[in-house]
Amino acid sequence: MNELVKVFLVTLVSDIDNMLILGALLRKYTHLKITLPAIIVLTLARVFYIFIIKRLLDIPMLQLLMGIILLFIAFKLVRKSIDGESFTRPSYQSIFIKIKVLSVLAATDFLICLDSVVIIAGISQHVEAVTIGIFSSLLVSLLFLPLVIKLATNFVWINIIAGAFIAQNAVIGILKDPVLTDWLTTMNRLFPDMNLINMTANGAIIIFIIIGVYSYIKHQRITIHK
Repeated sequence: MNELVKVFLVTLVSDIDNMLILGALLRKYTHLKITLPAIIVLTLARVFYIFIIKRLLDIPMLQLLMGIILLFIAFKLVRKSIDGESFTRPSYQSIFIKIKVLSVLAATDFLICLDSVVIIAGISQHVEAVTIGIFSSLLVSLLFLPLVIKLATNFVWINIIAGAFIAQNAVIGILKDPVLTDWLTTMNRLFPDMNLINMTANGAIIIFIIIGVYSYIKHQRITIHK
């Protein structure tokens, strides 16, 4: 029971910003009504990550490639709807579209949940405690997802914030890839007073916020002159 509570709390706290990210990605697919399937898929995926986390993190270029993909997602997100892209909600609800959306969610969640996955892997190795704890936490978090989606729909700034968080997680994942270990060690030796990972990740937040704000201002000017 103690392990279950710890897993629940760790997941709940670390998912505060993750829900902003996942909510922004889900907002154009609310018509699919995949909240419960999403909870199940994310729970199973995270349980899988937890029990193979050490092997996953040691695979060269995996975090690097996932980080690059997430940077692309972040770039698209901070510009989405700001550049005039419409969020159409088709009436059909194809099972293939649902599978596609769930796959995108699971892939995105892979990097943004790595912090909690690593912590939970050290807390518990019992499948029951891990599964129930993660499922319960995601259930509570996603209960507030409609509010997040509503905010994202009415306030384009939510997309910019979410994109910046994705970029931060992407940069952290890239710099922690085994391929860059030697380079990172050398840089830390040259600049011992600097935390290169945190500094670069925070820099990514600033850069993507600037991109989002610039896109927003540019779109507003175009709209005014029409």
